[in-house]
Amino acid sequence: MNIREVPSPIDLRNEKDAEKWASEANTKRPWRYEFFDRYVQRIQNLKQSKVEVLELGSGPGFLAKHLLSHCQKIEYSAFDFSDAMHKLSKSKLLSDDLDRSKFYLGDFKTEHWNQDVGQYDVVIIHQALHELRHKAYAEKFHQKVKMLLKPNAIYLVCDHLFAENAMQNNQLYMSQQEHLVALNQASFSQVKVVMQKSGLCLFESAV
Repeated sequence: MNIREVPSPIDLRNEKDAEKWASEANTKRPWRYEFFDRYVQRIQNLKQSKVEVLELGSGPGFLAKHLLSHCQKIEYSAFDFSDAMHKLSKSKLLSDDLDRSKFYLGDFKTEHWNQDVGQYDVVIIHQALHELRHKAYAEKFHQKVKMLLKPNAIYLVCDHLFAENAMQNNQLYMSQQEHLVALNQASFSQVKVVMQKSGLCLFESAV
């Protein structure tokens, strides 16, 4: 398959680019926190006393801080390709939160990125799936994520949609139907749309 990847306009491994992205993310899309609250609600509804959570493409730590502040039963792991982003994330967290956190530096565009990362009750990828830089990679990515999930775990995927009044690049972004197809073809079950607002859409799947 000859895939022409969509180049990124910024380098999030660069400290200045990472800081700029972090400074604008919640101003541009303040409704992100409505999705964050949905993650919290979903985790709190799980019955186990300890919940191991992995965030892929974890960025500057906004979701990390939200989860650790509201979910006392979680142990949180962050996976990102940018050490600059990990530094921003750690700077937001209290010492008690850091004690419940791990940070993995890796690139989920590489073949074996999911090795030695552990297994989890919940895996979240929020606004980062398109960093694969082409939608054709999504199914294989989901298959690798599945290897990180414990039995009965849940997988939460939120990204921008390719849709009217949303994103317009249909090589980088996926329609709602394309997301559903990719998750089903990766052999996830109970695939459903949980929430949609202002061009962002959240999907939940089970192992």
